[in-house]
This record gives sequence, structure tokens and C-alpha cells, in this order.
Amino acid sequence: MSKRIWWGLILLGTLAFLYRVRTVLTPFLFAVLIAYILYPLVVAVEKRGASRVVAILVVYAILAVLTGVSFWLVMPSFFRDLEEIARKLPEQASQLGDLGQDALGFLRRIQLPATIRDALTIVMERIQAATEALAGRLLQVLMTAFTHIASLLISPIFAFYMLRDHKAMRENVLRYIPAAQRGDALYILQEINAALNGFLRGQLLVCLFVGLFTYGGLYLLGIPYALFIGFIAGLFDIIPYFGPVLGFLPAAALALAKSPLTVFWVLVLFVAANQIENAIISPKLIGDRVGLHPLVVIFAVFVGADLMGILGMLLAIPVAAIIRVLLAFFFLRRPYAQ
Repeated sequence: MSKRIWWGLILLGTLAFLYRVRTVLTPFLFAVLIAYILYPLVVAVEKRGASRVVAILVVYAILAVLTGVSFWLVMPSFFRDLEEIARKLPEQASQLGDLGQDALGFLRRIQLPATIRDALTIVMERIQAATEALAGRLLQVLMTAFTHIASLLISPIFAFYMLRDHKAMRENVLRYIPAAQRGDALYILQEINAALNGFLRGQLLVCLFVGLFTYGGLYLLGIPYALFIGFIAGLFDIIPYFGPVLGFLPAAALALAKSPLTVFWVLVLFVAANQIENAIISPKLIGDRVGLHPLVVIFAVFVGADLMGILGMLLAIPVAAIIRVLLAFFFLRRPYAQ
């Protein structure tokens, strides 16, 4: 059996194993993200003469202070918004249902060909059913998201060991790889790191911009729960193409409580944020780091959503980038770096 087939079987077995234990991977995935983000800061402190452990503790201390101040300033308002939203969601869903009934009544009154009128009626009925289910779905998604966010409590511990021992961990892994293939393995690791490094850090800054931009715009428009919606918009923006839509839906539903015109201004705000992100910020911070065609990105997001829901959508692009590197190496046989 050729080496390519063996490597392919190992890859498939690894993916199958990771999918089987996906429910326990969340804190480790958060730990990898934290380690990626903090690594440049740790190296910067190390260059000033500190040991690796001291550098990590200094960075953790700074992060803890910033997180504590942010929680003290923001979290009380955020949780008040969340509590009020959970209380008002049924009422909001009822208003959306009433709008759907009004739209159906209008379609029945206007003079249109029967075929067109029936088709529009079916579409409106489906939209109405979807909006009535929006409240329950939104609440379920939020609870799932906060369940995963709870994993952050132990993820910094895992990230500490990753930051401290990443070189030793890499060497231990390479020990189990035959000497003739170690150069290949090192090349693959370097390619994966190059694909993920700038993407993860850049995407975090993009999400921060979108969240703050959305919050500021909604606050100026007088939309209730601006802080909460800005957080959701920033969180979902990491999902390519679909993230802005997922962030807009709750914003539009809550803006409807004020007036239908406000929904239009919320749409303008989200479109502006998306255009600024795509035209200015993302090209400078991220560029084409992952090397994936837009169709591949959309397919990966759909697959991730089907397999693991919201978490799968968040992981779709990094996983697709890793698979791209592996496929490029094993099928294109690019020579590894010396």
C-alpha cells in the first residue's frame, strides 16, 4: 500500500475520531484560539528578559485586568438586556405574526393573477411560520452559545500549557513520525500555521470592529438592546457570508418594536458595516490567508452547520484551511521547506 493511501487513511481516521468526540472539544478549541492570540504578546514579554512562564503570567495578568474592567463596565447592562429580551421575545414573535397576517390580507385584496397570488400567499405563509418560530430558535441559539462560552473558564488553563510547552509538544509528536517523513510533517505544520495564524487574529479584530460599529450605530438610532445586538453581530461575523444575516435578524426583530422604518435604518447600518469590512478592513488584516474559493467557503459553512450547528459554522473555515493544506501536500506533492 502506497504512502499516500496510508496518510489518507490516517487523515480520515483522525477526522472521524475528532467528529466522534466533538462534544468535548470546545474548551480545547477555545484554548487553541487563546494561545494563537496571546502568543505574540508572550514572545514580546520574553524578549524583555522574562522566562516563558513569567511572560505567560504577565500577559494573563494584563488580560485579567482588562477583562475585569470590561465586565464591570459592560456586563450589568448586557445581562439586563438579555433578561429583558428573553421576557419580550414571545410578545415580539406575536407582533411579527400579526404583520404576516396583515401582509396576507393585503395580498388577497389586490388584483393579481391567481397563480401569482397563490405563490405569494405560500411564500408569505412560510415567512410568517419562520418568524413565529424565530423567538424560540433565537433563544435556543443564545443558550447554546453561552454554554460554549462557559468553556472559557477552563480554556485559559489549557492555553497556558500550550503556550508553555508548545515546542516540547511538537517534538514529542514528531518522535512518533519516521525520520524520513519528519521534514514533510514539519512542512505541513508550517503551512497550517501560516494559513491560520493571520486569519484567526485578523478575524478577531474584524469581529471587534463590526460589534463596536453595530453597537454605536444602533445606540445613535435609539434601538433598544444595542449592546446585546452589537455583541451578537460581532460574534456571528466570524461566519463568512452568513454571519451578517444571522446578526441582522435579531436586530431587525427588536427594531420592529420601535417602527418599521427603524428596521430599514438597521438594514442600512448592517450593510454599511459589511461593506466597510469587505472593502477596507478584511483585505488589510486577513487578505487571502486561507486560500479558499468563495464557493468552497460557503460549502464548508453549510457542512459545519449540518454537523455541529453554530460551533460548526465557526470552525468551518479553519478546518477547511487545514484540509486544503493537507490535500495540496499529498496530491500536488509540493516539496517541503528545507
